[in-house]
Amino acid sequence: MLNLVFCLIRKDHYIDFVVPQLHQLKIDFFGHADLILHESEMRRQTGAFAILADSDVYSRWMRELLAWIEQTNVAVISACIDKIALTRRYAHPFDPYDLAIRFCLERTRQFLAANNQSQRLTQVIFESRGKRHDRAAGLEFDQILKQANPLGHHLPDFSQFPLDPLFIPKRANLAGHQLCDLLARPLAKWSFNASSHRRPMQIIQPKLIAHKVFPQTGWRRPHRSQRSSYWPGNTRLNPPANSSHAPR
Repeated sequence: MLNLVFCLIRKDHYIDFVVPQLHQLKIDFFGHADLILHESEMRRQTGAFAILADSDVYSRWMRELLAWIEQTNVAVISACIDKIALTRRYAHPFDPYDLAIRFCLERTRQFLAANNQSQRLTQVIFESRGKRHDRAAGLEFDQILKQANPLGHHLPDFSQFPLDPLFIPKRANLAGHQLCDLLARPLAKWSFNASSHRRPMQIIQPKLIAHKVFPQTGWRRPHRSQRSSYWPGNTRLNPPANSSHAPR
């Protein structure tokens, strides 16, 4: 399973709240802000997160961490790719990461248009996965902006919404990377089990503007009370039937 999460945050809010509040949270529990939050290590309570084995500490940590997420003004876009189902359904499937980038960028463009961001530069910060993977992701990014589309459906016009991709390693300790990492697992689990991760999803869902599950269920809509005015409608993103990528 691959789940790609985009967190759209205003730079002033990121600088004034997201970063300093996360730093303070780390200092309060671990004594310094250099620690990088890894959802898997937190869950397993290994390494520096061994202190979370104490149930009282764990409860306080999760309460404070979820409060930070809840207070963060962020729009979340998520694409969950079932890699096993993808290979079973399509004879020659596209790269799951490329698919996820494409889905998320299309919804990012809709968000920017709805929020009057035309002609304003938006930096898209990816977690670096190594030179080869970064180069491939950068090429896919460029193809999307140029409206080159092997999937066979219409692509939105990005010409009025300049995007600048940056590939930064996890060791840079960016708050945005860690926020995305914390959201990825609950969103992936929730994609196939609506009762999973109830408490985190109660916080995430009001911030979730688009969530794509592929190739199974399409866009999952939040409850109507949580939908924003820019929630996108359904979009057909399957390869066309006569494509070499179509199921056989």
